[in-house]
Amino acid sequence: MNSSMYGAGAEYALHSLLTLATRPEPVSVRDLATFQKIPERFLAKIFTRLKKAKLVEGIEGISGGFALARPAGEIRVMEVLAAVDPGRTLFACAEIRSKCALFDATAPGWATAGTCRIHAFMLDAERVLQDYLASKTLADLVCEFEHKAPKAFIQETGTWFQQRKQSRIPKNHSARTVE
Repeated sequence: MNSSMYGAGAEYALHSLLTLATRPEPVSVRDLATFQKIPERFLAKIFTRLKKAKLVEGIEGISGGFALARPAGEIRVMEVLAAVDPGRTLFACAEIRSKCALFDATAPGWATAGTCRIHAFMLDAERVLQDYLASKTLADLVCEFEHKAPKAFIQETGTWFQQRKQSRIPKNHSARTVE
């Protein structure tokens, strides 16, 4: 069975924020979930965490939804991951070094002194990964996406979200920020 360091919530969050970063108006969680064919209830929980971390802001009303709280270039990928999957680590040391068959009831001091070398190695690798993720922003993801996706897809996406929004908005309706 495959296991990943970050869960599906991280993927849903990043895809959703990528969409928000490319939309000029707020987008509802319902529309984001429908567009990506993911569970709306799960995405709503993710957006609660993103809002608490001040990465998105909620806009009230029929024309409302969520928008980025800061420009995409100011939101670090690591911030998103920390908000959605707090406390994730690359490696969990079980301290098995003291349980060697060659040791009697108590492991010698040299075997257990200091940080486990494997654990230290993995902590170094985790720092490198976190530094890399902290160096990347949502704007970087947008740039990568726009290089990959055909222009027609980007236009169709805009049309899809606009049609969804227009089907809910009565004329002369305004939105306001949710505190």
